[in-house]
Amino acid sequence: MSLKTRERIRVTGERIVKIASSFAYVGADTPVHAILAELREPYRDPVAVVDPSERVLGIIVPKDLMEMLGKPFGRDLLQRQSAADVMRPVTRFRYDEYIQTARERVGTEIEDDPERHYALVDQDGRFQGHVSAQDILTHAMDDYRRELSLATAIQNRLVPPYAAERNGRVSITCSSVMAQGVGGDYYFTREYGPGQWFFCLCDISGKGISASVITAVISGFMYNAGFASPLEDTVARLNRIVIDTFCLEKYLTGFFAKFDERTGELEYCDMGHSWFYAVEGKTIQQVAAEADNVPVGLVHEPDIVPRTLRIAPGTVLALLSDGLIEQENRDGAPFPIGELGSIIGDAVGAGDDLVRAKVRVLERFFSFKGDVPQHDDISLLLFHFKAD
Repeated sequence: MSLKTRERIRVTGERIVKIASSFAYVGADTPVHAILAELREPYRDPVAVVDPSERVLGIIVPKDLMEMLGKPFGRDLLQRQSAADVMRPVTRFRYDEYIQTARERVGTEIEDDPERHYALVDQDGRFQGHVSAQDILTHAMDDYRRELSLATAIQNRLVPPYAAERNGRVSITCSSVMAQGVGGDYYFTREYGPGQWFFCLCDISGKGISASVITAVISGFMYNAGFASPLEDTVARLNRIVIDTFCLEKYLTGFFAKFDERTGELEYCDMGHSWFYAVEGKTIQQVAAEADNVPVGLVHEPDIVPRTLRIAPGTVLALLSDGLIEQENRDGAPFPIGELGSIIGDAVGAGDDLVRAKVRVLERFFSFKGDVPQHDDISLLLFHFKAD
């Protein structure tokens, strides 16, 4: 037999030989007609051309053979040629090179030519297998899916699809639905002292895994934050962390608030978010059309302006992310935020928990958008200061 097959060498770790898809090779003086007699049609896999010491000299690509056979008298021409006559130059990788390193070396050429092939060699240049651009792309996609699955699992623990906090006077219900499995919406609630609450809803610039990294940073900050200090100091510390970590490449809008049950005072810092609403009866009204402050992570030393409201028992507040505000249906109409007033108002008026209101809001949202893709992450935080 002129055509030989190399046995896959065993390695540990993410080495490139693990994704090798073919192992055929021939000597340089092998007649092409002998190679054709042993190859199976259709010709798909490359064949390495080696010297007597099995060091790689070049590669025979199947489409080259097909082009030659398609020419007039092509088969007669190939009858008089050897493997060395029809081989082409080939890029070599060490068989034990890390897949990621090889992927970075080839750059975009694997996307430009998915049928490109590479030869794998040992430390002496002896043939150990072939890997194609398609092999590398397939591994990259599988790797991305694994990373995305892990990132989704982590983010669902940091920002679960649903969470609720409540005591005798305050009920807070939160929900988040990411557009890409992972994303940039974040919420947090905590009763840091008896009758003293902190809560926030943030929308990070961008989507996907890069935005989820900021989510993890914010979550770590919130876990260790001391909310008894002035609210603007808490936000300023978060701003420094985002600036130092992401160097103005990422930022977030957010609504940060503290509430005291004894006084009914709600202190808040609106950091470029502004999707803050109050529900009165069955009407929902935006509290302020514009934010007072710049987003977190855009300015090194922002002059943060807090606001204070005194709210009456029975008040319901809603914080929304712009994924809800900006979603359109198949007719290009925006999501009707005004309907949330009746949805939330009916639930509260019937004595239902805010969890039911949250479910009905999401049902209305997905019914509205129908088969139109979800444009952005959607999140909401519903706050209810219950009557005595």
